[in-house]
Amino acid sequence: MALIQASIEQLKVGHFVHLPGGWHNHPFMFNAFKIKDDDQLNIIRHLDTAMLVMVDTDKSDFPVEPLIKGDIVPPPPVAMTPFESLAPSFDEKAFRRSVRAAEKQFSESVVELRDALGSLNLKPDEGLANTAQIVRNAAAQLALHEGPLGLHLIRTPHNDTLLQHSLNVAYLSMLMAREMGMNPVEIEEVGLAGLLHDIGEIKVPTQITQKRSELSKAETNFLRMHPQYGFDMLNQLNAFEPKIRQVALQHHERLDGSGYPKALKGKEISPLAQLIGLTDYYDELLHPRQSGFPAPPNQVVGQLYKQSKGKFSPEQVGLLIKLLGIFPPGCLVQLSDDSMALVLSTEPTDTMKPKVLPYVKGQRPEAVAMVDLKEDGRSILKAFPMEELDDAQQQFFSLTRRFCYYFAF
Repeated sequence: MALIQASIEQLKVGHFVHLPGGWHNHPFMFNAFKIKDDDQLNIIRHLDTAMLVMVDTDKSDFPVEPLIKGDIVPPPPVAMTPFESLAPSFDEKAFRRSVRAAEKQFSESVVELRDALGSLNLKPDEGLANTAQIVRNAAAQLALHEGPLGLHLIRTPHNDTLLQHSLNVAYLSMLMAREMGMNPVEIEEVGLAGLLHDIGEIKVPTQITQKRSELSKAETNFLRMHPQYGFDMLNQLNAFEPKIRQVALQHHERLDGSGYPKALKGKEISPLAQLIGLTDYYDELLHPRQSGFPAPPNQVVGQLYKQSKGKFSPEQVGLLIKLLGIFPPGCLVQLSDDSMALVLSTEPTDTMKPKVLPYVKGQRPEAVAMVDLKEDGRSILKAFPMEELDDAQQQFFSLTRRFCYYFAF
């Protein structure tokens, strides 16, 4: 075995790589494998552009130029003034304010969306205007913010799954749209399409949409009518532009033709519907119908990669994984000192170093310092299953049945 250290930028299809860490650090089934296609290469490149990997030249189709001839020499430390070395840049109080502001904004959005959708029958113009205002405010904030943006975990007390799901899809899609270089008007359109994509579920009985066991064939068929119901509702209301209404009809279509209701393929599906369909799919994986808790977000990222091949744009899948991080908000993780922590916020600039809330037995979470792992000596060893939490840990982390997201401004 001839292992050579290389950067992610050097990798090509055909290289046999050894990724650092274990399976929990990436969405691949194995830690060492040959890159077989551009999809896998794009995912690796979205993990962490600063990450170094080992390439087994004996098992690769062609060689790779080593970063440094001979021994690997670490870069010299960056010189700091005495003040800089003593003063961390992480402002925990400011971070707590940011989390509280995000929770407040998301909670207000739930109420605003409920009121807006509830008024569509009696005051349709008012309801549509209020729906648009929800994403217009968020789009304006996104446009004004400079630099990379991450996501905060929102543990909301609301129990309306349709509203929370719609907001999750809207906000994740808007963040993707920003990273794709869309302008504020386009970002707002993406948000609107996300808010309204499942509006047809209003016409599906709640005993089906809220059922926590396997649906019968008849129930599944009824639920699968919601894209058509939503499209018809928006057309009757003459709501927004046709491309936004079209998302309600097409968001369950897949590029390989395996979706519904019309089994469309490839370019038959609008670009906007493809984007909303991807974030909708992620949120559905995160919140399985039959579970009382969300699925482990890091496992969902792996599922998203493995199950999305051919169904979604690989570039969009890679971007979503980059924005979510290897350990998305909501992950329970074990740190290198064997303590447990909840991932609160991630940034695409450093996916392995999120901000976390460590568990301290006998303490209230308000009294425990939140930690930025970019400045802390600890690192993440692995994800921790929610099912293994005891009552005290569940109460400490205040985990709810749904994980929601808002921008980490």
